[in-house]
Amino acid sequence: MRSGATFFLLAAVGILAVLALADALRPKEDSRSAAGAATSSATDPRPPPPTLLGTLREEAISGFVLYSDQDCRLHSLLLPRMVDDVVRDENGGDIFHCRFDVDGGRIVPGGTNAAGNLAFRGGQIVSGDHVVLTGDDLQRAARRHPNLAREAIDRSIRLGTRVTALASFGVGQPVVAMEITARYLEPQWLVALFDGRVVRAVAASFRGPYRHLFLSNDGALLGAEDGTVITRTGRTIDPPQGLPSGRAIAFSPDDRWLVWVTRLSTFLVGPPENGQAGRIIRLPIRVQDLVWKPVSSGTSVGPPIRR
Repeated sequence: MRSGATFFLLAAVGILAVLALADALRPKEDSRSAAGAATSSATDPRPPPPTLLGTLREEAISGFVLYSDQDCRLHSLLLPRMVDDVVRDENGGDIFHCRFDVDGGRIVPGGTNAAGNLAFRGGQIVSGDHVVLTGDDLQRAARRHPNLAREAIDRSIRLGTRVTALASFGVGQPVVAMEITARYLEPQWLVALFDGRVVRAVAASFRGPYRHLFLSNDGALLGAEDGTVITRTGRTIDPPQGLPSGRAIAFSPDDRWLVWVTRLSTFLVGPPENGQAGRIIRLPIRVQDLVWKPVSSGTSVGPPIRR
């Protein structure tokens, strides 16, 4: 990306951020009074159905979003106003990235990487030339899967472990998602949280492998592509039932919402409250990847996802 395009992006972000900040600070009474006026003039005593703009304002959902559409074309989206524009370079041409990140105001190809420098190589987890976890470390974690403990698999039988995703909660805190195989046993799936080489916690999946892990903005949560949220303690929060087929790709800037995308729409999935499923808000945009930046602090309402 050339410097002109970078300057254009920074200028666009700055202008839209001012608009978003003003919108986020708009008193909610404005929308209520307008709704009240409309209701009083109507013959139907029932309140009008909530609008998307009203819902986003009520939940204090705001920010500047860059996203790639189904054709990998980049868009900018201003929340809560839902102002959507195609991002163009200094020559007026469209910019294409299926997966991307923003680094110092510059759009760079390739998505964010929750694994940092970690990689699975030669049956071990490594960081450069340094071995972080050995094959035996992965074996110890794999044997903590509840189904393997229940089956009392002979410890002399070495398990097959295939890493499906990597992440890190910080220095010396690798997170390993793996598929486990053994003779006479169907594949099992697990995510293991380590302190150094000690297994701190494990969380089993009975719905399929954990893939494409991504970190929350405060670094206290991990999301998986299937919509599972994993805390530092190894507690897992399953996605609500009834979501259309799709995948999770990010958290909101305040980590209150999980972003779930399908071929036709994007959904913001809130955390469960009082034993009830969280709120789900549909955005009429088709997204492959996105970067969502806040425009102000302290505007969030409602509880975060419980750590």
